[in-house]
Amino acid sequence: MNWSRLMGVLAAGLVLGGCSTSASTTEAAQSPTASAHHPHKTDAHHTADHGNDKSGCTIPAGKPTLFVDSDSDARPGQRVRIDLNDLKCNPADPVVARSSAFSGPVRLSCRDGSCEATASVLMTAKPRSYPVSVTIAGRTVARDKIRVGRSRRPSLELNQAERVARPGASVWMVFDDLYPGERGTHFTVRSAALPRPVRLTHDASEFYNPRTFAARPALKPGLADGTYTFEVLGPHGRHLMEKRLTVRASRPGDPDYLGKAYGPDLYDPGVGYADSPHKHRLRVARGGQVEVMWHDMTPDPGEETRLTATSPAFTHVLHLRSDDSKSADGDNPRFVNTATIRTDIKPGRYPVTVVAHHGRVKKVGYVIVTAR
Repeated sequence: MNWSRLMGVLAAGLVLGGCSTSASTTEAAQSPTASAHHPHKTDAHHTADHGNDKSGCTIPAGKPTLFVDSDSDARPGQRVRIDLNDLKCNPADPVVARSSAFSGPVRLSCRDGSCEATASVLMTAKPRSYPVSVTIAGRTVARDKIRVGRSRRPSLELNQAERVARPGASVWMVFDDLYPGERGTHFTVRSAALPRPVRLTHDASEFYNPRTFAARPALKPGLADGTYTFEVLGPHGRHLMEKRLTVRASRPGDPDYLGKAYGPDLYDPGVGYADSPHKHRLRVARGGQVEVMWHDMTPDPGEETRLTATSPAFTHVLHLRSDDSKSADGDNPRFVNTATIRTDIKPGRYPVTVVAHHGRVKKVGYVIVTAR
């Protein structure tokens, strides 16, 4: 064999060997049993992959945490909040909470790796601890417990800002009617301390107790000292219960007898209170406007809705409203409103009067009215 032929044979062998190797590699890549290049994934691997996908998974990776929230010991009929957290994905299968304290399975809604729902405790639930479990695709992923207390008879609470109610003060009246068999929705409270009977309305802001009815009326301003009965009436005027409340006017030495009032401060509403000099007099043209500000560290209870500023220069009696704006932070309680100067008065000095604490406090400022 001459040298050129030997080289040709060797080259052909190399080409054939390369093709064989390439074919073997391609076959291995296509073969489902080629574990040497693509190791088989366990269920744990699949779960982890789904966990990284927020769009959905069958069983979430990790250990979710379950929290069943109630207002102390949940009473029969109360609502409870169910929260399942620390999920790595939003489960594609239904997330369901179960407990013998509930009337049936409770479906949770999920978003961003957390699930939640509201459930109601059975009216027939007995006082004890009940287990709560959450399942996904039939598998229990978390557990907790809920403590159920005893039912309580319907009750009326009267809550006022001070230890003793003041004449004219507002009083929170809260009727708790969460009790087996109670289904009424029309309740009224009447008392000699109130100007008129007051209708209690369902308190939608109360999350845990679905049968809370409330109102916040003001007592009569000129009420004499004494103890007054508040009677709860059901449908058709049926007597349900009553509660007593002590009312006493403030006396010398009480913080709210004279309060800590100063004002009235008068300023241009176009400039604003913060940028105006705090004066008890202001020059203003006929038809112009003046802002009236009143401060009182201890206002008379209930007076917040009755304060007025009067002046013969104003077009009408000015009702001062409580200033709850952000600018009042650190400077409240304070009361404010804008008055308009009459156009038919002569230029001159006119008093601006604020009377507070049932006439015991009277302070005066002045507007200097100009022609233009």
